[in-house]
Amino acid sequence: MSNTANPIWSILGAGAIGSLWACYAQRSGHNTELIFRDHSSLAAYRQHGGIRFTANGQTDLLNIAARCPATIAAPIQQLPITTKAQQTLTALAAIAEYIQPDASLVLLQNGLGIAEQVQQQFPKAQLFKASTTEGAYRPSRFAVVHAGRGQTLIGSADNKADATAQSLSFAPLTVSPSDNIDAVLWRKLAINCAINPLTVIHRCRNGELLDKPEALAQIASVVEEILQLSKILNLDQDLANLHEQVLDVARATANNRSSMLQDIESGKETEIEAITGYLCRLAAEQGLRLPANQHLLDDVQRISLQNRV
Repeated sequence: MSNTANPIWSILGAGAIGSLWACYAQRSGHNTELIFRDHSSLAAYRQHGGIRFTANGQTDLLNIAARCPATIAAPIQQLPITTKAQQTLTALAAIAEYIQPDASLVLLQNGLGIAEQVQQQFPKAQLFKASTTEGAYRPSRFAVVHAGRGQTLIGSADNKADATAQSLSFAPLTVSPSDNIDAVLWRKLAINCAINPLTVIHRCRNGELLDKPEALAQIASVVEEILQLSKILNLDQDLANLHEQVLDVARATANNRSSMLQDIESGKETEIEAITGYLCRLAAEQGLRLPANQHLLDDVQRISLQNRV
């Protein structure tokens, strides 16, 4: 297949999801590269010899092409962005000179509020927003485990995501176009707000929240506030049976340690500002207070700051 038919995907961010897509792209014979934050990260990756990829009980070391801002030599036309939300703008600024004006940018991360800022920074780019429930985690820095199959949806303002969805489908990963990706992302945000901060507060796996009466009461309060805001925004139709779905997700991912909890445990900055923070800011714009969510936001910020001091 020619490079025209098989464009190179430069994946910004080598976390669990970025590494997962890069590994399956390489296995499928597609052109891909990982873009690391800096030269020291790139050097460490090269010394390791690649990504140690585990799927279906089999582990392989995949030597995926990699770059950092200082070593990029070619224009970037296709760019999935899998960094943490709070790192996105800084990471993009470091490679902005290589991103083509009409590049395809795919946001595949938790949280909301970043897409508008990215589009402002790259006004002529084709911006796609995506959501995935593929289960992946990193047992170590340059390793990724595909722990469970999920669904990946992608959409854009003009609802023309079919070609990009097909181009990003690296077997067995299947990306499907969505004609209402904003509704998908709003529901995902709501579920993340109800689970992730509480796993930090209670220092537990997702499923363990279901065994804690205090956590269950907090989930109910968080959900009720989200539904109040959603009604004001005329988005409540996108959150049917939200409380039940939150509990279902906690059960389905019972053994998972949320990415927010993992960040706390490793002393990293969390995505709380792009998740609960975004929700509280949106409510404030509507003159609505969300005390349960605000309390979780304040607590996670305090714990995060203590862990990084």
